[in-house]
Amino acid sequence: MAHEIAKTVNGKDAIAYVGETPWHGLGQQLTPNSSIETWATEAGLDFELGIRSIQYQPIPDHYTYEKYTGKNVILREDTALPLGIVSNKYKIVQPIEVLEFFKDIIGTSAQLETAGVLRGGAHYWALAKMEGEFNLAGDKVNQYLLLASSADGSLATQARLTTVRVVCNNTMQIAQRHGQAVKARHSSIFDPTDVKRKLGEINDGFLAFQQTAETLARLKISSQQASSMFVKILGGSIDKPSRQAARALELFDGNGIGSDLESAKGTGWGVLNAVTQLVDWENARTSDARIRSAWFGFGANLKQQTLDALVTM
Repeated sequence: MAHEIAKTVNGKDAIAYVGETPWHGLGQQLTPNSSIETWATEAGLDFELGIRSIQYQPIPDHYTYEKYTGKNVILREDTALPLGIVSNKYKIVQPIEVLEFFKDIIGTSAQLETAGVLRGGAHYWALAKMEGEFNLAGDKVNQYLLLASSADGSLATQARLTTVRVVCNNTMQIAQRHGQAVKARHSSIFDPTDVKRKLGEINDGFLAFQQTAETLARLKISSQQASSMFVKILGGSIDKPSRQAARALELFDGNGIGSDLESAKGTGWGVLNAVTQLVDWENARTSDARIRSAWFGFGANLKQQTLDALVTM
């Protein structure tokens, strides 16, 4: 979905990063030791959210208004842009809180790498590279921690483990049963201290995913087996696979980035990364859509179905 990346007050894309230009190719480059205030300004997270009651005109052309009880509108205080209709129990998490979550772990167990805003301010996040990586015969995978929240009720405040396959920037969100996500619904108050206490569980999830990845890299999969799996997940039949299933097979058979590596060539790991490249890079053709797909779970269901099918094998 295009045009979802918000703008800063200076008209820049509301994304900031450190290091090399990231895979989405957007935003302002910062130095690694930049302050939280600088991150907020350059990434567009320097606005406050407010909440207002909803009013309506009960009779056309009447000059008095009634309040609509039970619901409120969340808006940006700087632009008055409405972002969502929520219940009167909704607890706001301010954008700056997302950045400040990482403040006392930056430079020790985490390195803030990117932050930004989508949908005018309705979604906002910060992503930090964490200690931990594994290597599948030269196929390196890094661990990241994403903290995200929303102002429209569509996304719980969450600290979520993601992994990035370095060779192609494929992103996987590890199955929640492995403890990779700590969520706080907006009906409760977000407690960053409680989330940090649970970071050990998130690390356990990364270690569990490493073991799964190593198993998948040893699991030999023929093109015929891969085709059957893609058809089951992406549609069509063996004789007439869907366009998506046919393309996934092409990616698996050598056209995918990193598909020629020992860990991926003819293996379960190759199957998983073929679906991931299809979902995150080919189906999502804009930077906006790629970010949403990779970080907020759009398309994650297909990846999870693939992983579940492979684990069953």
